[in-house]
Amino acid sequence: MPTYRVLVNGKFDHPEADTRSRLLAELSDHQAIGFTEDGLLTYSAHLGAFTFRITLQGEEERDVLDEAELKVMEMLDAKGYPYRDVAGKATCMDDIKIRRR
Repeated sequence: MPTYRVLVNGKFDHPEADTRSRLLAELSDHQAIGFTEDGLLTYSAHLGAFTFRITLQGEEERDVLDEAELKVMEMLDAKGYPYRDVAGKATCMDDIKIRRR
């Protein structure tokens, strides 16, 4: 089954003061960059946009994109973080060719 790296971008939708405080308090936990099987949420202190990076396996790119977008939306909903404009891009790791010198 092909392995995909999925990058999901979105925006925080005008979080209220208490939500902004929680996001800023967790900021240091959301600075790592990379792709994991559980997914990594990253954002900056200006709390405009966020990125969710995840590695998934699936037969169809669209199914993998839907799964990644659903995961990040469920995570943000569970924490009570408002969001909008969620869209993902997938790269099939099996299709990447490495040129050796």
